[in-house]
Amino acid sequence: MKHLKRLYVLVFIVSWLAMPNLNAQKQIKGKVLAPESHIGHDHAEGEHEGEAVYDILPGASVVWKGTTLGTMTDLFGFFKLPALNLGDTLQVSMIGYETVGLVYTGWDYLDIPLEPGVLLNEAQIEAKQSTTSISLLDPLNIQQLNRKELAKAACCNLSEAFETNASVDASFTDAVTGTRQIRMLGLDGKYTQLLVDNLPGPRGLNVVQGLSFIPGPWIDNISISKGTGSVTNGYESITGQINVAMRNPENAEPLHVNLYLSGDGRMEWNHVSRHQVSRRWSTALLSHAELGTTLNDRNEDTFLDTPLKRDIVLRNEWKFRGDRGIRGEYTISSVMMNRLAGQYAAYSDSDSPFDLLQPYLENTSSDDPWTAATKISRFEASAKTGFVFPEKSWQSIGTQFFASTHTQEHTFGNRSYEGTEDYFRGNILFSSIINNTDHKFTTGVSFVYDDFNEIGTWGAEYDAWDSENDTIARTEIVPGAFFEYTWTPGERLVVVAGLRGDHHNLYGNFASPRLHVRYSLAEETSVKLVAGRGFRTANVFMEQLGSWASNRRWNIQEDLAPEVATNVGVNLVSKFRLNSRDASLSLDGYYTNFDNRIIVDLYNSPHEVSIYNLNNSGGYPSRSSSTTVQLEFDWSFHRRLDIRAAYRWVNAVTGYASGDFDAGNGFEMQQDPYVSKHRAFTQWSYASKASKEGYQTRIDATVQWVGPQALPVPGGMASMHPSVSPSFTQVNLQFTQMYPGNLELYIGVENLTNVKQMSPIAGANTEGLDIENFDASLVYGPIFGRMSYAGLRWTLGS
Repeated sequence: MKHLKRLYVLVFIVSWLAMPNLNAQKQIKGKVLAPESHIGHDHAEGEHEGEAVYDILPGASVVWKGTTLGTMTDLFGFFKLPALNLGDTLQVSMIGYETVGLVYTGWDYLDIPLEPGVLLNEAQIEAKQSTTSISLLDPLNIQQLNRKELAKAACCNLSEAFETNASVDASFTDAVTGTRQIRMLGLDGKYTQLLVDNLPGPRGLNVVQGLSFIPGPWIDNISISKGTGSVTNGYESITGQINVAMRNPENAEPLHVNLYLSGDGRMEWNHVSRHQVSRRWSTALLSHAELGTTLNDRNEDTFLDTPLKRDIVLRNEWKFRGDRGIRGEYTISSVMMNRLAGQYAAYSDSDSPFDLLQPYLENTSSDDPWTAATKISRFEASAKTGFVFPEKSWQSIGTQFFASTHTQEHTFGNRSYEGTEDYFRGNILFSSIINNTDHKFTTGVSFVYDDFNEIGTWGAEYDAWDSENDTIARTEIVPGAFFEYTWTPGERLVVVAGLRGDHHNLYGNFASPRLHVRYSLAEETSVKLVAGRGFRTANVFMEQLGSWASNRRWNIQEDLAPEVATNVGVNLVSKFRLNSRDASLSLDGYYTNFDNRIIVDLYNSPHEVSIYNLNNSGGYPSRSSSTTVQLEFDWSFHRRLDIRAAYRWVNAVTGYASGDFDAGNGFEMQQDPYVSKHRAFTQWSYASKASKEGYQTRIDATVQWVGPQALPVPGGMASMHPSVSPSFTQVNLQFTQMYPGNLELYIGVENLTNVKQMSPIAGANTEGLDIENFDASLVYGPIFGRMSYAGLRWTLGS
């Protein structure tokens, strides 16, 4: 560990001096001009009377159409913007002039003249910015959520950031810990690659609980990409990529504070501040603190409905902007998380519940009451450095380095766990063109080092796991190389083809081909195709966190292989005017098929969780697959009211072993548990007219209908739990009042109709805990019921 920490520090220092990061985007520059009539004036030599002469136009708006990326021209009519993809439209506008749209073809500088339009004696302009956007031009199917979208609900952390989104589902892992997990395209979030500022996000031992380590007020925007992503980000993307762009020294306000209090006793502090240290250096400080000490047992099953929490998360980011094309981003962050859960009686007599944390971590006796304690410490450091060649703005080179160390202890009843993970990933990238900007490419090499050490004991006899034989301790070393080619033969078509090859020290060579195609059927209608392959190694103890909250014993097959899957999909998106208002319609379908999948089988026995390989050998071509179809409609119904509606159909099936999985016989196709075939969603957002003083009222309502879900209930538990859950509807409502001085107060209600899962914990009752049949992992719906909350947002400067 000491040597690894020294390595992290060394890598962090070296990266400051290393070659730059590819993400330093090309900048385009230009000048906006307006005609000046010289009729009746003296003219310079060479000018003709009546000829229009163009002069500078300050204050003009220059925006990439369909995005929120834009600027205004300065006093000399100049502007500068990051370049986007070839074929994107740059929209230039000014009151009194006709709006101009220019298709980007790769130019570095351009003079843009505007012609006079209809002149009004007086006009009142009211700007409205969409909170979500889907690019028609990007070949990837990416939906972007900005800060205003995240503020429509109680977005306290990333696991709660998708309440107003139809593509990503959030659910609880169990009825004890309150840990949330996400799903996309009918599959668990572990198959979606999570990135933070295009660097590794929650993964490994941090794959589930790491979502709660990214506070919502820290997030600038979230990009959700369906289907396999770019090869430059690695081989782990199967169902999609979610990139979280954090507030940083360039986009953060001088000071932003968020306070939050919920009806379950949860209190939060969030802070972001930006500081200009020098002409080249700027920094951002981010802090998060969370405390929950209220004992809640609304359903009176003797277990706490919400865990006790005490968390602190800190982040510091530095940005460097050199004068000759050099850019740098360097961050450090740390996490300290403490959680307590279990039976109410364990904490009812304590004035300071967290004084019991360490004793509960060290004492795993089977005596009542049943408790769960978790302690996590984590440290991360990253460095991105980029260089754009001054004479060749289309050519750049860069480096990305990321290192983390993660330590976790937890006890669930008489079971204990200790796990550590030391992770390092390095990326070197080079971008250029072939002959012209119609042919662009990105190539590079990567290196991954991932060291795991997990030790678990469970049962009254404290059976110790043999870490080597059971693959609990392992070190992964994965060098790789990649090449991605972008072909833009015209404005209508963009093709991105990528291939990466990686050599895994434990599992050998693996190839990841990826293909993305975008074709514009019309100016506002695009069809996108995606096909690709990905693989990942499983960390079953953390990925199946909910099974710890049960009396099930773990039965793990030896020699678990990597999970390998192919994903193909098609997306059709169209933007149009409906009743003179902006509207869009998106229809997509995706199919994911596993060559090998690590199955977590809860069907065989109420006292066992079986984990084994499920591959396509033996004449079974599709033992595990997921098919999804989603239709989404967005409409600005009124200038103050936006409507979003979506419907999704999912068919996720897997062959579960009905007998001895080591024998490889008797597989039975069943619906994947906790995945509803049918789900409908609608979101309504109203905003009053903003007054000159800054007063405004916003109302956001979300209604979600969740259809029946298959539950992994073995025959021995049929009397305690149904095998299929009932459908239910959830309603969330939030009121936000804005005041002068960038002050916002908000109040809201989650689960307004008070929907609750009846008896979520098998074996729990007021007469005593039936430990033989205890299982808190069979959660399909809300547990706490209706919950109110209130908060404050205050921003200083802009």
